[in-house]
Amino acid sequence: MSAPLNPPLTPGPDVKFGVWAPPESPLSIEYSLVVIEEIRREVAEGFQRLSRGGIEVGGVLYGTHHERSVRILAMRPIACEHARGPGFVFSDKDRMSLHEQLLRDKDDPQLEGLVSVGWFLSHTRSEILLSESDQEIYSIFFPAPWQVTMVVRPGRNNAMRAGFFVRDAEGSVKTDRSYLEFDFPDRAPVFIERTGDRSGRRRREPSLRRAEPGDAAARHWRELPEAIRVQAQPAAARAEEPPAFTVPQFASVKPSRRNWLWLVVWAAALVIAALAGLRYWMANSPPEPISLSLLEHDGQLLIEWNRSAKPVMKAVSGTLAIADGAQTETVNLNRQQLAAGRFTYLRKTGTVEVRMTVQDAAGGKTQEASRYLGRPPEAPQSAQQLRELEQRRDELEAEVRRLRQENNTQAERIQQLERLLRVLQTRLGIDSGKQ
Repeated sequence: MSAPLNPPLTPGPDVKFGVWAPPESPLSIEYSLVVIEEIRREVAEGFQRLSRGGIEVGGVLYGTHHERSVRILAMRPIACEHARGPGFVFSDKDRMSLHEQLLRDKDDPQLEGLVSVGWFLSHTRSEILLSESDQEIYSIFFPAPWQVTMVVRPGRNNAMRAGFFVRDAEGSVKTDRSYLEFDFPDRAPVFIERTGDRSGRRRREPSLRRAEPGDAAARHWRELPEAIRVQAQPAAARAEEPPAFTVPQFASVKPSRRNWLWLVVWAAALVIAALAGLRYWMANSPPEPISLSLLEHDGQLLIEWNRSAKPVMKAVSGTLAIADGAQTETVNLNRQQLAAGRFTYLRKTGTVEVRMTVQDAAGGKTQEASRYLGRPPEAPQSAQQLRELEQRRDELEAEVRRLRQENNTQAERIQQLERLLRVLQTRLGIDSGKQ
C-alpha cells in the first residue's frame, strides 16, 4: 500500500478537525479530517482486494499531545504480509518491520515535530473492539498512556464507522467496545491535491462542519501570556482586527517625551512576558521519548530502546525495573550497556512490565514503561520427571518384546498342529477337499 501523498498538517485556520471526547474517556482526541480521508482510502483498498470481507489494514498515527489531549495530524501505513490470513495479525517478520518503521519515521522530514500518538486498524469481519492480537500490538508498540488505538469498520458504498480505545489512569483498556463510535464524513471538507493527478487541478469537496480544538488545548492556549498569543496569531487574522484608534490623515500628532517613556515601559513589559512564556513552554515541553519496546522470541524477551535519543545519549546510568508476574528484578545499566540499545531477558510468566529510567549528570531522570502480554512459557521438566518417563518407556518396550515373543511361540505351535493334521489325514486316507 502506498504512503500518504499529503504532507503532515500544521494547525492553522484552514485545518479542519473532528473531536472525540466522550465523558468516560480520560483523553480528548482531535483528528484532522484530511487524515481521516487518507485512512478511508487505505481501508477501502484493503476491503476491495477480496470478494468477501477483503483484507484488514493498519497504520501509525502521528501528531502531538498535551496533558489530556491528543491531536492527530498525519499517518503512515503499516506493512503486513498476512501470513495468517486476511486479518491484521502480525508475524515475527511484521513485528520487526514495524519496529524498524517507527525508528525510521523519526528521521522523516515530513514528520518533524510530530510523535507517534497511536495506530489504527480495520476490522472487516468483527465489530469495533480490540482482539487479543490487537491488544498485544497496542501494548508492545504503543505503550505510552496517551497513545490510542482507532478501529475502523468498513461498510457498503465507502461508509465507515470507527471508535477510539484509550488507557485509563491505571493503564487498563476497555476492549469489548469503544466509549463512543462515530461515522466517517462522506468527503473531506478541504482541498486535496494528489501528485498522481496530471490535470493539476484541485478538487473542492462538499463542506462539513468545522470542529474547534478540544477543551484541553483551548485551556492551554488561554494560559499563555498575551504577548505570545498575539505573536502566534496568523498575520491575516491580525490584519483583520480593527485598530483601537485611528488618527485622521489631516491631523498632525507630535508625541511627547512622556508618551515615549510609556512606550518603552510597555515594550519592556512585552519582552519580559514573551521571555517568561518561552521559558514556561520550554520547561513544560515533553522530553524526547526513549521508544522502549518489547519483542518475544522462544521465551526470550528482547528489550530495546532508541540509543540515539537525547535522554539516552546524555545519561550516565540507567536501570531496568522488570516485573515478571509476582517477581520483580532491577538491572543496572552503565553507559556502554545504554549505548547498546538492547537487553535480553528470560521471561517466566505471560505478563511482563518493564520500566526504564535513565539519569543524566545533573540528576535529571527520564522514565518510560512498556508491557508484554502473551502466553506463559512452557515450564522445563525436572530431572525426576525425566527419569520417570525413561523408566516408563523401558517398561513399555519390555512389554512389547514379551508380547512379540508370545506371538512367535503361538505361530510356531499353530504350524506344528497344521503339520500333524496333514499327517493324520494322509494316514487315514481322508480327502481333505471333500471334508
